[in-house]
Amino acid sequence: MARDKALKILNFAVLLQQQRYIVAISYLFYLSNGLTLSDFLFFQSIFYFTGLIAEIPAGYIGDIFPRKNILIFSYLLFTLRIVMWIIIPNYYTILFGEILYGLSKAFYRGVSDGYIYDYLKENNVTNLMINKYGKFNFFMSTGSAVSCLLGTLLYKHLGFYLLLGIELFCNSAAIITLLFLPQIKHTPKKISLSLHLKKLFGIVKSTVQNSSLSYFILYSGILSGITSIFVWNFQPTMKHFMLPVSIFGIIYFINHMLRAICSMKSDSILKYTNLPNLGCFVWMLYILAFISLISLLKFGNSILCIACLIFVCIAIGIQMSFNVGNLSRIHRLVESDTRATVSSINSMLTSLFSGLFLMIFKSIIDSHTSSYALSLFLFVFILTIFILKKIHNLYFKTS
Repeated sequence: MARDKALKILNFAVLLQQQRYIVAISYLFYLSNGLTLSDFLFFQSIFYFTGLIAEIPAGYIGDIFPRKNILIFSYLLFTLRIVMWIIIPNYYTILFGEILYGLSKAFYRGVSDGYIYDYLKENNVTNLMINKYGKFNFFMSTGSAVSCLLGTLLYKHLGFYLLLGIELFCNSAAIITLLFLPQIKHTPKKISLSLHLKKLFGIVKSTVQNSSLSYFILYSGILSGITSIFVWNFQPTMKHFMLPVSIFGIIYFINHMLRAICSMKSDSILKYTNLPNLGCFVWMLYILAFISLISLLKFGNSILCIACLIFVCIAIGIQMSFNVGNLSRIHRLVESDTRATVSSINSMLTSLFSGLFLMIFKSIIDSHTSSYALSLFLFVFILTIFILKKIHNLYFKTS
C-alpha cells in the first residue's frame, strides 16, 4: 500500500506539471511575439541540444543526490520559464525559456524512472517496472493531452497570458505535491569533482562499449529524433491547410492520449511480442508516416491533413511502447548506482538526434520545401534497418 501511495503521488505530480496549455498553439505564440517558423524550429533544436549537454550530468547528479530533491528542482526550472514568458515575452526570453525547459527535462527524465525502479526495488517488486513506468508515462501524456485540448478551446476567451497563469498555478501545485513524496534510502558519495567526472565518463564508456545496450539506445534515439520532426511539423502543416485552432488541440490531444495508452499498455503489448519485433513494427509505421506526410504536402487538402496527422499520432504512440520497454530493459541490465546515468545516456541520444534532425530540417527548408526535406529524412531512416538486424541478434543473447 505504501508503494502504491508513493507512486500515486509521483503520477499526480507529473499530471499537474504537464498542464502546458499553450503547447498545441506554441507556434502561434511565437508568431504573436514576432518570431518566424525558422525561429520556431531553431528554438526547438536549442531545447534538445540543451538536454543533450545537461542530460548525463543531470543523471549523474541524480545518482548522487536524493532523487526527490532533483525532481523538485527540475519542476522549479520549468516554473521559472513560465514566469519569464508571462512578464517579458520576447525573442531572448522565449529562447531562454526553451533552455530552461531543456534543463528541466534533463533533470526529471533520468531521475523519474530511476526513482520508480529504486522504490520498487526497496519493495522487492522490480518485475513491475514496465507496468509502473508505463503508468507514469500514461499520466504524463494524459496531462499533456488534456491541457492541449483545453488550451485551444480556452485560447479565444483567455489569450496566451491567462493560459500561462493557469500553467503557473498547476506547476506550483505539482511542486507542493512532490514535497509529500517519500525519500528513497540514499547515501551520498563524498568524492571530489575530478572523481565524479572520471566515474561519469567511465559509465558512458562502458555503456557505449556494451553492445547489448548501445544499439538499443541508438535506435531509440533515432526514433525519438524522427518523432520530433513529425511533431514539430504538426502546427505549421495545420496552419498551411488553414485548419481552425480547435483542430490543433484535437490533434495534440489524440497524439498525447495515444502516447498515454500505449505507454500504459506496454507490458501487455510486450507479452505478445518481443522488443526487436516491436521495433520493426515501429520502423514500418514510420516509413508509412513519412510517405503520408510527403504525399499530403504535395497533393493534400484539409480533410486529408487531419487523417494523415492522426495516422502519424498512432505511429508515435506505438513508438512509446518501444521506448518504455527499452528503458525497462536498461534498468534490468545495469547496477543501481549507475542507473540514472545510463538512463540519461538514453535520453541524451534522444536530445542529440532530436536537436540535430530539427536543425538539419530547418536548414533544408530555408532553401527547399518541407516535402523535399521529409524525402531526404525518409531515405536516411530506411537505413536503420541494419541497426534493427543487430538488435534482433543481440536481444536473445541477453534475455
